[in-house]
Amino acid sequence: MNDNNDLFQNDNDFSKLVKKARRKSLMKNIVISLSVSLLLFAGLFWLGTFLMYKKVDSEISYDYATQSIQGANVQNMGSLYNYTPFSASVTTETKKIVSGVPVPWENHEKVFSIFGSSRLIQSNFVTGTGNSEDERIPVYFQGERVIEFYTPNVNYAFLPDDRPLLDDIDENKMVEMAFSFNAAYSVEEVQNRFSTHLNWYWVDTGLTDVQTEEAEPIFGNNAYGFLQNQDSVESANGFIQQIKWLQEEQGDFQEEANRLYDSMTNNGQNDLAPEKLGIIGVVVTGTPEELKQFNDAQMIRAAVLGVTADKY
Repeated sequence: MNDNNDLFQNDNDFSKLVKKARRKSLMKNIVISLSVSLLLFAGLFWLGTFLMYKKVDSEISYDYATQSIQGANVQNMGSLYNYTPFSASVTTETKKIVSGVPVPWENHEKVFSIFGSSRLIQSNFVTGTGNSEDERIPVYFQGERVIEFYTPNVNYAFLPDDRPLLDDIDENKMVEMAFSFNAAYSVEEVQNRFSTHLNWYWVDTGLTDVQTEEAEPIFGNNAYGFLQNQDSVESANGFIQQIKWLQEEQGDFQEEANRLYDSMTNNGQNDLAPEKLGIIGVVVTGTPEELKQFNDAQMIRAAVLGVTADKY
């Protein structure tokens, strides 16, 4: 009888040992699984973050390049980066410089995800007030007038000339004005004519010569050109180099860069060089009195008032 009790006791002890071993094995497997999962998650998180940072740098550099050749008298003032564990946002500030006075313009905000996506957040829009019967309705952005350009070889129903408005503007104001030319001129000719008041060149890309029934002007933000620096030839060469760089880089603007290059070189038959660029408009800045010197310039086909800013 005692032997049977001992046998049962031994069976119970063995069962307990088996259960204990199973529990240990289960706990060990759980710990290993959790550890592997955590390591895998950490690795994927690190990889996703690394790729996101790389995408941020790549896309912002690409955006800088496109903004440098498009947007009349708009300067990129730098970007603010904000990172979170699963996303990043970049806000790029732009300004217009009106005779040394910086005027806040459009801010470009882009949001990036750790999962590889990016999207542009549009926050500001242009507006216009007037009647449909008006010959022209001025367009505003953030309370300032938006400049427009008119292509030389296109017939428009109306060509604006805002130069008489200079008589009504206070002399303590600095004024931005866009001039559209009656033909294409060289960089040197334009530089000599407008001198220290010249801020930006509108380049003839050949993509705007198509005549339609109701030809529309080109808003400043959509115009192609380059800012005037101390050396106008160097500025023109920078414009050319950016187009060539955008041709080589994969991105949303690559097709447009190819179109620009083909149009300006007659499909590669001509060289793209600063002296070969045709300038069909400019943005000038100065006081109202200073800009009146261009009232009788025969090369000006249309004149559109843009931003005004207090001198002090």
